Amino acid sequence: MKFKTLFLILVVTSLSITSKSQAIFKLNQYNIVYDGRFMPIFTHYSGQSFSKNWGISAYFYVNATQGSSWGEGLVGPTYTPVKGLSFSFLAGFQTNEEQIFRISPIINYSGKKASGFAAFEYGGERHRWDIMAFYHVNKFKFGAEMIRFYQMYAAGPRVEYSFFKKQPFTVFYSGMWDWVNGKPVSMFGIYSTFGLKK
Repeated sequence: MKFKTLFLILVVTSLSITSKSQAIFKLNQYNIVYDGRFMPIFTHYSGQSFSKNWGISAYFYVNATQGSSWGEGLVGPTYTPVKGLSFSFLAGFQTNEEQIFRISPIINYSGKKASGFAAFEYGGERHRWDIMAFYHVNKFKFGAEMIRFYQMYAAGPRVEYSFFKKQPFTVFYSGMWDWVNGKPVSMFGIYSTFGLKK
């Protein structure tokens, strides 16, 4: 089965998830500025709960960096042991790699005053992980982020601000330092999550 066929199956799965009445989906566009390069990235997350504890999630990622574009599509189960805390294990496919398969365990916590997120991705040469923790103050989130982005290992503060009450949009900025290569990293973007219960 060709990659395009497999990727199409994942897209259809994602669309069917978001068509459900209790589904959520998140659209995210962000940019990384590092070592003189500008890297635009687009992501889409979909989630559908089937019961109090179980659901399914799908995730799509496209790195549109000139000369080294790359993408992935992942899908898998999500387990929520208590309200606000979930564990997902996604698997799927990627482009522009000798190894087509990719996996990603994800941990997500969402509380009234604090939140956190950790995702780890493995497969081929492009290993990635992203860990964030926040404290909430009104429309702001103040926290820290630590990432591995291919050969980059960086950490630093992150701030987010949400606007529009009915359908919030959130802008964010992370100022980090790559401690392996000794270089600054800037990351900024905007996202919105649709279908969340108020």
